[in-house]
Amino acid sequence: MTEERFTELLGKKLSGEINAEELAEFSKLISSNEAYRKEYESLVMYWQQDEKPYDRIADIFEGIKSRTDIPEREAKASVQVRRMKSQFSLVQKIAAVLFIFIVSAGIYKVFSGKFSDKVETEWKQLETPSRLLSSLHLPDGTKVTLNSGSVLKYPVAFKGNNREVFLTGEAYFEVTSDHKHPFIVHTDKMNIRVLGTAFNVKSYMSDRTEEATLIRGSIQVTFPDNPNEKVLLKPTDKIVLKDSNYHLEKQSYYNQQDSSIMEILWMTNKLAFRNETFETIANQLSRKYGVKIVFTNNGLRDLKFTGEFEKETLNQALFSLQLVTPFRYRIKGNNVYLY
Repeated sequence: MTEERFTELLGKKLSGEINAEELAEFSKLISSNEAYRKEYESLVMYWQQDEKPYDRIADIFEGIKSRTDIPEREAKASVQVRRMKSQFSLVQKIAAVLFIFIVSAGIYKVFSGKFSDKVETEWKQLETPSRLLSSLHLPDGTKVTLNSGSVLKYPVAFKGNNREVFLTGEAYFEVTSDHKHPFIVHTDKMNIRVLGTAFNVKSYMSDRTEEATLIRGSIQVTFPDNPNEKVLLKPTDKIVLKDSNYHLEKQSYYNQQDSSIMEILWMTNKLAFRNETFETIANQLSRKYGVKIVFTNNGLRDLKFTGEFEKETLNQALFSLQLVTPFRYRIKGNNVYLY
């Protein structure tokens, strides 16, 4: 029981959600147990790493758009977060995460167990069509914002030990804290387990990758195909899963002039991409404009672009991309053919 309590308090301390009484209890535990103290010190070293600023790469695309007939866009408020300053290498980050689970035997006890309680549950489903966003509050008060083309399955009332939902598409979660009833998001390839936090999940069937980005708090990611593999994310971490392989990254910012987080810009009706393939951008354009995009020339799929669209029409968006790298397109009804 002591190990489980230490792990719970450790998670709260690292994510900044610990109160004064819990902090006193935590301090007593690490002062009386050398193993706990060393484990905490090791995790703090990982938790406090900063991220290097990235090079500016969006300015050229903005210049391209200025050559079209696209009007000036109104400034919109966006979610602000503290910009990080330096970055672990990928190998270091993965090694640090693996170290967490080697030295924290208690984490397994706290987070392991069945994800589905054997309790009869009545389910509801919210579907968001293309071109639209939607939001709802779940029975526990958790707020969910759904991107276009997304489906969320959730219970009429949470019962049992866990609060579970199922997502296809993309959603931003602001989870109501309840340490006795962990919140779990199931996607096709990931299970994301939290107590109280804010994070974004992207899991479209048409995309090659799935990803989860942690904004604040902490989350644990497991995989249905490999339930013994567990990855703990700290704020600003992003896990990207392709096929059966995953890697860790940092959340990204569109440019150096603001702190707009690219992973959640969709919540302000913006479509932002940085060094993304044309295939990935085409999927995003399909959802934003409610069209089907067909590559008649497969060689176009791997072209890469950086840019941002908000109020542009579909024609304006495609024309802007066309000025960066030549290609041809034809719009026929609800279909867009690229060649």
